Amino acid sequence: MRVGILETDETFAWQPLLAREADCRLRVDMRGLRYMSSRETLDLLVGRLKNFPAELVFLGSGNYHHLALPLITRRAAGGPVQVLVFDRHLDCFPPAQGYVSCGSWIGELVKHPAVQRVVVIGVAGKLPPLPARVQVITPGRWRSMLARRQSCWEALLGPAGIYVSIDKDVFSAPATDWGAGEMTVNEVFGFLRWCLEHRRVVGLDVCGELIPRGPWPAVEEQRLIAHHEKINLALCRLLKHAAGISRREGMPAGGR
Repeated sequence: MRVGILETDETFAWQPLLAREADCRLRVDMRGLRYMSSRETLDLLVGRLKNFPAELVFLGSGNYHHLALPLITRRAAGGPVQVLVFDRHLDCFPPAQGYVSCGSWIGELVKHPAVQRVVVIGVAGKLPPLPARVQVITPGRWRSMLARRQSCWEALLGPAGIYVSIDKDVFSAPATDWGAGEMTVNEVFGFLRWCLEHRRVVGLDVCGELIPRGPWPAVEEQRLIAHHEKINLALCRLLKHAAGISRREGMPAGGR
């Protein structure tokens, strides 16, 4: 998989190893992207993304998770998809009229006819009413599924292509600007390995990077950013390794 960075702000200036790992970068210097975007702004972004070749895309902080929407719908244009979202929040809240926000984008996503279902994994706390085609798996239920891994995961995922969206606030560490969840990196990576071996993964995005509060990171922020970069690099290696195996065995990347 090709690795791409959407430069929505200066976040990745503090992750130089990831920047060198990227196959492509796109500076998105449009106004009205942080937290909430008008539909017109997202349409403009779709045009900017038209020739952006990355399958693994780093979005920046969790303030930009709604930018997953045009990335996913672009993949859905090629056929039915199932969407797996790792997030400690259920981003299905009602948006302001004419806008899509980092807290509402899943509700917009399920309106797309090619999106078969959206499974949100890692949500903590009381759940609001769920839109049709949205399923939630809490951290506790997830751990019970891990004990019966293959049978549960086979039942959860049908044959359609899979798109994965990760907000790193789902992890218990490192902390993000939106807090920390209850899942470990190893739990999520183990599931991704299974998906890459047994299903066709058509795309993946990641958000939840830590933004320094000042013009440069404080000492503790440097430590947390380094932890975030380590996770990002491990994810790049995981996906590129899976793609290399698929090419050697003569099969599509992410599926058998």
